[in-house]
Amino acid sequence: MKQSNIFLKGVVLILAATILVIGGIFGYIWQNLNIDQVESLVIIEHDFFFPLLITCIIIIAVIGFGLEYIYRNYIYPINKISAEASLIYSSNPSHRLKISGSKEIFALTGIINDFADIFENLNKDITQQILSTRKETQKERNLLAAIMAELPEGVIICNRSGRILLFNSLAKNLFAHSTYPNRAEHFIGLGRSIFHLIDKELIVHAIEEIEERLIKKKEHLASYFITPIYTGLLLSIETIPVLDKEKLLTGFILTFKDISDQVDKYENIDTWLLSFRQTMAFHFDQTKLFVKDLIDIQEKEKRTNDLYEKKISKNLEFLEDKYKKTSLSILDVVLTKIPLTKLLLSQFLSAIQKQAKEQSGIRINLKNIGNNKRMLADSYSLSLAFIFLIVNLSEITDKREFDLNVCNGDGEILFDIIWHDSPASRIKIENILTKKIRSLPSFGYVLKLNRSRFDIISQNFQTCSQVRITAKAELKSGFTKKKRGAVIAESRPEFYDFDLFKIDYDAKDVFNTDLKKIIFTVFDTETTGLDPDGGDEVISIAAVRIVNNRIVYQDIFEELVDPKRDIPMESYKIHGINHEMLKGKPDIKTILPLFKTYTHDTVLIGHNMAFDMKMFKVKEKTTHTVFLNPVLDTLLLSALLHPIHKRHDMENIAKRLGVNIIGRHTALGDAIATAEIFLKLIPILNANGIFTLKNAIEASKTTYYSRLKY
Repeated sequence: MKQSNIFLKGVVLILAATILVIGGIFGYIWQNLNIDQVESLVIIEHDFFFPLLITCIIIIAVIGFGLEYIYRNYIYPINKISAEASLIYSSNPSHRLKISGSKEIFALTGIINDFADIFENLNKDITQQILSTRKETQKERNLLAAIMAELPEGVIICNRSGRILLFNSLAKNLFAHSTYPNRAEHFIGLGRSIFHLIDKELIVHAIEEIEERLIKKKEHLASYFITPIYTGLLLSIETIPVLDKEKLLTGFILTFKDISDQVDKYENIDTWLLSFRQTMAFHFDQTKLFVKDLIDIQEKEKRTNDLYEKKISKNLEFLEDKYKKTSLSILDVVLTKIPLTKLLLSQFLSAIQKQAKEQSGIRINLKNIGNNKRMLADSYSLSLAFIFLIVNLSEITDKREFDLNVCNGDGEILFDIIWHDSPASRIKIENILTKKIRSLPSFGYVLKLNRSRFDIISQNFQTCSQVRITAKAELKSGFTKKKRGAVIAESRPEFYDFDLFKIDYDAKDVFNTDLKKIIFTVFDTETTGLDPDGGDEVISIAAVRIVNNRIVYQDIFEELVDPKRDIPMESYKIHGINHEMLKGKPDIKTILPLFKTYTHDTVLIGHNMAFDMKMFKVKEKTTHTVFLNPVLDTLLLSALLHPIHKRHDMENIAKRLGVNIIGRHTALGDAIATAEIFLKLIPILNANGIFTLKNAIEASKTTYYSRLKY
């Protein structure tokens, strides 16, 4: 409530109370007067009514003007001094009081401004000392940033709940789509969830592997997996744990390497070798026939011919065998760049047996498992492929029990999956190869990534009761990449400048969370006009994020929107956006869902949010987009904190708080200005006992401006 309104109500109450008291006194006296006294008073009232009335009016006017003078020269200035002095120490040390009033108020204002000068200089000195102290740390931070920018691998660092704390430019480029570079669901930004970029199950599996190795106190803890991403790239990802001083998992580092070229190269070489093999096989057969014809012609020298035939056949078989081994060696060399992990066979199969039972109720009987046998594979994708195959076989055969027999081959491990009394169609089983496995590519593609192959074991061409997966055995030469150890938090202090590892975003009740620890999306819109219900449209949406009480200027959303209508000249004069600038841009049906995804899991902030949210509200049916985020409005917060001030538009608030607005009446410029204003308001909110989002929302509802409707 405005201070003037409070004072006016107080004056009215005082006057009413005074009149009631005086009336009560006169009433008491009147009741105790005799008849002669009453008649005398009536005569006086009759003869002097107008002079008495004028006298009463003059007295009331004098009292009113006196109270007004006191209010304007003492009460109002003191309230304004209180409000503006708090700005100096909480948000804007350069702010100075410019308040008119009595000479005493003027003197008090001068004293406060003198103290403000001292406070500002002291604040500058302290800030300079802090900056000097942090200079070396900043150099280390810049060096870290430069090193990360030049790393040959993409790097993303996350806390335990998967929130992104740090990333380099290569990681950002890997996830940038050439067609939709600003696709919101794939933005990388501080505080965002990594699970928007990488399938959560893959990372959970990697973390479980790491925690198992931690329990067993193994030296090498890192975990690898391979996955495709939405851009079409195939990435090899290494998960490296970040441990606290008690060696408990507090976060993890993901390093990304694009292996799409290696897989493409493998497929090209595999195709070429297959073609070459078919050509050689054809010529081998032709040579054998030619030799046979020669032998038939020279029948007389049968013994000699038999000898030649054996030698030629032996040489041809040798060449064919040599070709097979050379082909496998070439493919192995190509695929050594795709990191596969050494897996203990018994653990791998036990995990498959357990998953099949728990997830699908299928029993697997394991046979001939060697305790010390090891294989090369991507643990997650190959185990998923095994389960996928067994579930599909169960659906085809209607069997709930399978035998899994293991035997050694030449540098290979053979997994024979056998079922009884229910032969399956070969065609149906062959179709499994092309089926997609969750977020991974097809079953056949996953096997190829693991350097494995799939065969149907059958005596005829129609049915079978046995299939085989052939995987690579552990190489003695050790082509596999050595796993990296963990990163101990205290051994890498440069990561702790941001103090983000300690924040568990997912475990928080956002309404009862400190305002300084919430992730905010601060946004603004530009429109064709001010009448949402009358057909005005959004023509620009822009936003910036606040993470850990600071603005992340790199994490922005900025889009122009085709309104499918003309832009009035009055609106153009304000924002400078014309029809030509919007020609060919996406419409609101495309942009609003993207913006909603950008704002996911954050609190919305804006200035005069009632208008912006109304613009979104009228588009709910056409865009199928509903915003349910908590909302804060800097207009309401300013009115709450500075009721003494009459104007709460963005320019006046910014001026009071010492915020420079760049790009006024552009969506992005206003969004950034609103973010800076909000950060300046937080200390003032705290000084008024408002610390959490719930406190701020409830307090905002008490202001006059909260009743504004559009």
